[in-house]
Amino acid sequence: MTDANAAQAEYWDEVTAGWLAAERHFDLVGTHFGELAMDRLQLAPEQRVLDIGCGSGATTTEIARRLGPGGSAHGVDIAPGMIEYARTRPAEPGTDVTFAVADAQTDDLPGPFDGAFSRFGVMFFADPTAAFANIGRALVPGSGRLSFACWRDLFDNEWMFVPGAAAIGVTGEFPPMPGPGEPGPFSMTDPAAVEAMLAAAGWADVAVEPIEHTLALPEVEVASVVAMAKSIGPVRMALQTADDETSAAIIVAVEAALRDKVTDGQLRLRASVNLVTATWPG
Repeated sequence: MTDANAAQAEYWDEVTAGWLAAERHFDLVGTHFGELAMDRLQLAPEQRVLDIGCGSGATTTEIARRLGPGGSAHGVDIAPGMIEYARTRPAEPGTDVTFAVADAQTDDLPGPFDGAFSRFGVMFFADPTAAFANIGRALVPGSGRLSFACWRDLFDNEWMFVPGAAAIGVTGEFPPMPGPGEPGPFSMTDPAAVEAMLAAAGWADVAVEPIEHTLALPEVEVASVVAMAKSIGPVRMALQTADDETSAAIIVAVEAALRDKVTDGQLRLRASVNLVTATWPG
């Protein structure tokens, strides 16, 4: 790995423990969109598929399950702790699942793969055009497919906006956020910019499909969303610099804001993504 994504490597190394502790909570938000992205990859038996930013490996093992015996799924992530955990994840018998610590922007990827997939793992590249060109070179020319999910605007994603606004209400300060085009969860919100970036990287047949989904969770999952907010995003940033009294006030405010979103026993939060597909002409 080169130092091109050194800041991201450092960040993900720092948040890995919290992310893994809150993994079930993140899955409540991300699983639906990941499944839609997998569907669009049009997986077929005996294919080889690359999972970019695979995190704890849940999506990689699911890809392998869908492929069945004869296919293979290879997950890569920039965070060693994520890959260490992923390698302990049980896979369905007869499936071929492997993992490696790798920077998909700069490292050689062990292709050729028939497809490349990502569930919220591609928004953090220092140079996304270079990264997607590198990923493309690892795919089968002419038929290799790409499918990924990336977040749309913060204001369209209440699962992060509602807790973040509650934290700001306590501290009176906006946490530092990445600027337009900088690595971060909302770096690929603009469909036109995503299309242009992939075209510049050499991809063809680029399509960006906005998808909105209302998360309808049992009221008991308010605690899960609080735990998730503490692990990543503006609430985590606010807690890092807050004293004990302010931290407690932030958590109380976040929980209250989420309970305001409960209707008929369900916590309802809007989530919105871009589903992106493309082919690699080679």
